[in-house]
Amino acid sequence: MQLMWAEFVERPYLETFRTLERHAKKAGNWPEWRERALAEIRRCIAKAKDVSGGPTRHPWMRPNADHSQLVEIFLSERDNEAAWREAQAGGCSDGLWLQLAAAREKEHPEVIAPIYLRQAEVAVSATRNGCYEDSVELLVKAAAVMKRTERSAEFVRNLEALRAKYKIKRNFIKLLEQKQKSLYLS
Repeated sequence: MQLMWAEFVERPYLETFRTLERHAKKAGNWPEWRERALAEIRRCIAKAKDVSGGPTRHPWMRPNADHSQLVEIFLSERDNEAAWREAQAGGCSDGLWLQLAAAREKEHPEVIAPIYLRQAEVAVSATRNGCYEDSVELLVKAAAVMKRTERSAEFVRNLEALRAKYKIKRNFIKLLEQKQKSLYLS
């Protein structure tokens, strides 16, 4: 187990967490090792938050200071509530936010629409010509969720604000027009 632990400490990611889990279950003491591993990840997050990136450090060289590792682990364990709490407490990657939204959409639609809206804006702001489909699909999902929670008028306000902000992106606007029936649900 010490070898597995050393490997996990060196690379505290989902893959090594799973390896540690397999070996600890064989040894019959997974609950203790699991808590120790989660504590190690929290320690790494705290350390990363304390480290100053400084002007010479590139983002890919900085340690991960958000809670993506914990969110990913809890999602893999199908503990959506714990994953949600970690994401709320410390943030996570855009992809994990979308996984959380998909996992929680049926039980908690009221908190999912803002995720779709935020990720749609991230996608459209980062995209140049022709790759707006993902953004528009997220907006369609947000429209459906907000209709279910009787917040269609709020969605339309958000959509119109997004349309005004990115009116210069003609291909994006064209896609919005094509998906109009899916976006303007009454």
